[in-house]
Amino acid sequence: MMGDLKFTAHQTWRSVKAGEYRVLLASLILAVACATLLGVVGERIQGALGEETARIAGGDLIISGRKPASLELKQSFTAANLNWSEKVQLTSMASFGNEFLLVSLNGVDSHYPLLGEVRLQGQDNKTWKQSQPPALGEIWMEPGLALRLGAQLGEAVNVGGVSFQLTALLLETPDQSGGFSSFSPKALVHLDSLEGSPLLGSLSRASWRLGVTGDATLLSKLALILPEKLEGHQQLRDFEESQPGIARAMNEGQRYLAMAGLVAVLLAALAVALATQRQTKRQAKEVALLRCLGQTRARVQKLLLLQLFWLGLAAGGIGGLLGYLGHWGLIELLSPVLPLALPAASFKPMFAAIILALWLLLGFSLAPLLSLGQVSPLAVLQSRPWQLSYSAWLTYGLAGVATLGLGWWLSGDWLLTLWTLAGLAAVGLLVAGLGWLLLRLLMSQLENLPWYWRQGLRRLGRNSAETLLQLSTFTLAFTAVLLVARGGDQLMNDWQNQLPAERPNQFAVDIQPYEKQAFAAVLDEQGLAHSQLYPLLRARLTHINGKEAVEAVPDSAASDNALRRELNLTWSEALPEGNTLKAGVWWPNLPAAKADILPVSVEADVAKRLNLTLGDKLTFNMAGSPVQTSIASIREVKWESFNPNFYVIFPPKVLEDQAHTFLASFVLPEDEAGFMRSLTQQFPGVAFLDVRAMLAQAEGILRQLSLGVQYLLGFVLLAGLLVTWALMMASLDARKREQVLLKVLGASRRNLASRQALEFLLLGALAGTLAALLGELLYSLIAGKLLNLPWSAAPLFWVLPPLVGALLLAGFAHLALRKSLQTAPHQLLKELS
Repeated sequence: MMGDLKFTAHQTWRSVKAGEYRVLLASLILAVACATLLGVVGERIQGALGEETARIAGGDLIISGRKPASLELKQSFTAANLNWSEKVQLTSMASFGNEFLLVSLNGVDSHYPLLGEVRLQGQDNKTWKQSQPPALGEIWMEPGLALRLGAQLGEAVNVGGVSFQLTALLLETPDQSGGFSSFSPKALVHLDSLEGSPLLGSLSRASWRLGVTGDATLLSKLALILPEKLEGHQQLRDFEESQPGIARAMNEGQRYLAMAGLVAVLLAALAVALATQRQTKRQAKEVALLRCLGQTRARVQKLLLLQLFWLGLAAGGIGGLLGYLGHWGLIELLSPVLPLALPAASFKPMFAAIILALWLLLGFSLAPLLSLGQVSPLAVLQSRPWQLSYSAWLTYGLAGVATLGLGWWLSGDWLLTLWTLAGLAAVGLLVAGLGWLLLRLLMSQLENLPWYWRQGLRRLGRNSAETLLQLSTFTLAFTAVLLVARGGDQLMNDWQNQLPAERPNQFAVDIQPYEKQAFAAVLDEQGLAHSQLYPLLRARLTHINGKEAVEAVPDSAASDNALRRELNLTWSEALPEGNTLKAGVWWPNLPAAKADILPVSVEADVAKRLNLTLGDKLTFNMAGSPVQTSIASIREVKWESFNPNFYVIFPPKVLEDQAHTFLASFVLPEDEAGFMRSLTQQFPGVAFLDVRAMLAQAEGILRQLSLGVQYLLGFVLLAGLLVTWALMMASLDARKREQVLLKVLGASRRNLASRQALEFLLLGALAGTLAALLGELLYSLIAGKLLNLPWSAAPLFWVLPPLVGALLLAGFAHLALRKSLQTAPHQLLKELS
């Protein structure tokens, strides 16, 4: 065995030096390097995004409830080397002198902040960051809250009957979760400062949150068993519930990155398969000589397997190293614009690189190379025509298993893998059929075309099987690149639309009905863009279809926040901006209903969690009075728009007799601090919520994903070029022999070059046209099914592919065949033999 290993290692090295494995080895190295680079960068970016989402949510795992977590549960986290921090949120009255305001009071323990830092402002507008909570007896307030109360740093402020010293202004906290469930300005105190106060008494309506961080593997296991250990009032929350807009963008981006990585490596794998076909034919003489020297078929196949092993080992090592080193260059290039700190790189992708190289060879090269053992040595040595005879079941079976395994390993998503592979396979079959029809149509018009076009078309028509294979492969590569480019373009446009330049960064709450017109007039006079003023009511959902709400919903939703707290409700005549009807009808089209049952529109995520459908009867407790309603429509809401959004909307004029205030959002430029002071003094009862910190966090995550989309597209383009090059190399020897024949028959170098250019211009234009049509069709399916994006027209992606395809193939053909055009026929024959 050792002798065979040494012999095959020597043979493989000699073949590499002689250039025999050049195309196959280059394809394999690039496939592995691409996968390794994507794996390392993806792992680090995924880790950074995970840390960022945990920071925004307040932990990797969040346990929410009406009471603090048990000491036993906290001790179990500590024993497992997990970090935790507990926080209580409640609404209370703050007072200073004769000023009184409702505030959102946050009590945090000594472990706060669990992740990230708090940004504060002190005397002389000095700002700093720290990773410790307020000291006992101290309070940090948002600047707007302190301004409205008229409190200065160092003065005592009363909150809920407890006196605190204002020691800093709270500019930003790392955990911005919770959305807009509380519109009151925020204040931060130490949790121990609230011990024994009425604020945490038996009648308190405080909300408790316990954030946990630590080892990812341990947290994943804990997430599965933790729900069984929680008390009835507790719930394990996720990032999607606390930040639905950012979470949706992240999910879309991660699925897109997985799809793009899958496409890039599959294209590189296709290049490996094409290079194997060429290598198999070139290796036939070596196998024939071994058979003539007495080697058995089994031993020849064994030697070929060992050569594959050495080739995979070398390609895996070189490709893995190049990918690993290349990722440092990419990270260094991106570091000035990366908004997140990336965690350290692991060496796992390096070890996976060798496995990937062997897996690719097993799936795409094993069957063709083993079939060499079946070739007649006499036919090869006498240069008589011969064909490889290998089992189609073995060939396609191995390729199918390798492709599926590769897809799952890269994306971790069977649905994404199957959709992508099924789409690309359908494209291949459609292209073969359409290509055959187009070729027949063009051949029927052959006599009406100029001479150069006739020569190029005859070459394509005479080798129709080869032409259809090339056309299908080129189109498949172009379609894959267009699919990724199209998805990336629309994803980035979608994210930019979510966070437009003129997005609201201030919310005004508790605007009284008599202040509504005056408040809107002040904003208009200042020229500030603002939303409409929405009425705001608060009510608790008590009954669903006559049953207690907690009993009527699925067990998984029994602790849902929609049932545990009062909901923000509104009424509106028109469908609010950023809302789309998913089911039902809006008010003007409603059929007549009972006067005592009001129609309502419910947000889609709440309806899904609580298992609500059209026609369900909901009862709300509104200021102590029951309000009977029926679901008339279900809406999808773009929470990421940062516009005022509501779970439940009533029709106009039915609740105007209920106590209500108004809510508005507006855009405040950075240099308008003086206007805010004036606005606060003019409307002292209005609460203002500054969401610029939340917007900055959202922008950071979306910018990170956008950069990933742009740079990953570059790797997909590289893989597409690799496929084009490999396919060109696969037919290179046959084309050189054809050139020899035509030169002997008197064809000039100019005629051969023109014929060759027109052939590939035509082939590239056909491939580009088909790729534009089929890629657009495939994208329209994938966009809705996998990326949750609506289809929109993109004319640029319809016009460019034919032009780029024609120029690209003609350019590759020129590079590949330029030398042979200048070589004498006898020298060219000598090289080929």
